[in-house]
Amino acid sequence: MQIAKSSFRLGTALTLLVALVWGSTASARMLTADETETLVRATYFEGMPEEEARRIGPAGAARLAEMLADSDESSIHGQIMLALGLCGSPDAMAAIQDWVGSPPEGEVDRDTFRAWQALPYALGHLARFDRRALRLLETLMNAGPPSWTFRQHRGPRLSRLTRESAVSSLAETGLPEAGRILKHIPRDATDVQFGRHLQEARAKHRERAAEESRR
Repeated sequence: MQIAKSSFRLGTALTLLVALVWGSTASARMLTADETETLVRATYFEGMPEEEARRIGPAGAARLAEMLADSDESSIHGQIMLALGLCGSPDAMAAIQDWVGSPPEGEVDRDTFRAWQALPYALGHLARFDRRALRLLETLMNAGPPSWTFRQHRGPRLSRLTRESAVSSLAETGLPEAGRILKHIPRDATDVQFGRHLQEARAKHRERAAEESRR
């Protein structure tokens, strides 16, 4: 009899738990494909609203992947990648890898430059869902100068921008794997500025990891 009562209580608790989870999911309604497109086309002065981007559903993510592959949408490729990273779509990594695999050459416009600057931060968000994003961040960090330029940004200067952004994005994840990557980045005694940036990033990673452990 005691076992029967315990089983009843357990079953009731599980039913309530499922109801709560379902209710929570329903209240956070996913954005449609059209709503997703509106989100990434909008102009923001303080960055895309992250909570909205996290509500992008499968249809919206598929629309974003199509837009990222479309050169006519290059003016918003940066926001598209950030949205893909924030929503954590299973297909986001493939879409971003395809974009990275076709880099421009020569002088680029401002929108293309901004998209490449947004890339590390998009991967940092995506890494929470897909650890392959960490490997791509590491690859970007160790890559040589790109074959494109933007005004005064070229060669080693572009490499530095990408490297610092990748390090910052790794730190913000708070993930153990990201911490190991940061730990094994060698200090260059001749580059004091990057050494300081790396030290700050490692401290930020410890802070983020501590926050995650308290959740």
